Amino acid sequence: MLPFVLLLLAAQSAFAAPSIAGVTFYSTNELSSAPDNGNAVNSYVITGPFEYLDGADMPLYAQMLIQILADLGNSADSVSQSSALIQAVAALGELANGIPGDSCEAAGLINAFAYASSSGNNAGLIPALVNFVERLSNHIDTISQLIVNPNAVRYSVGPRGSCLGGGRTYQFEETWDAIMNSASPAQSALLNEEYCVARRMYKAFNVRSNNLAAAITAANIPYVTQLSQLAAPQLSQFLRLVANGNNPTSAAAATKVSLLQGLSKIQY
Repeated sequence: MLPFVLLLLAAQSAFAAPSIAGVTFYSTNELSSAPDNGNAVNSYVITGPFEYLDGADMPLYAQMLIQILADLGNSADSVSQSSALIQAVAALGELANGIPGDSCEAAGLINAFAYASSSGNNAGLIPALVNFVERLSNHIDTISQLIVNPNAVRYSVGPRGSCLGGGRTYQFEETWDAIMNSASPAQSALLNEEYCVARRMYKAFNVRSNNLAAAITAANIPYVTQLSQLAAPQLSQFLRLVANGNNPTSAAAATKVSLLQGLSKIQY
């Protein structure tokens, strides 16, 4: 459980050196105790599952990211809502393991998307997207273990890969430029906040922050957003069960099937 959430109230531009003007401490109950209003997506569904993580090992900017995801989930825009669901899964999966692993699948998708955006050649997108969905499926299993057997997650090591820099070297700026260019006006403000937070984590000196930046960047790629819309009902049900502390094993299986089936419906 998180004893406190640190929210950065003011900072300089993401292009300047970090400079915090003020930090206010809030109990996590103030952020995640909002009742479940029954909507498919709301802040309870998004933030509740994060209560099962080890807050002592959570970077400051990860805590800021959670609030942005909650705002996305509470927005009136259905695309933002569904995107918040799949981003929550990506973030939870990267933060859950006691020892962070690598981010090869996220980095592979980011680089494939950046190349496709600049060249018009989409050939590498499909296998990269499949690999990222497989990583999300592993995250779903890990998140389920937070409820079923939390100690197994506490002492676990994240997935390892053989990619350059463990998946922490990729085309960050190019990908976010393409993400922002494809965003609707309803999404732009929160996406810009997310970019600033992700950039700080991308530039950070700790692996957990680096991995989270890669996961969130990949999860914002438009093809992943399409997938989140196709699998939104299953993602929502899964995260709601986790937030409630109920066994999500069956919902996890249904969510993984929905994500895999959605791959064939993506419009490239």
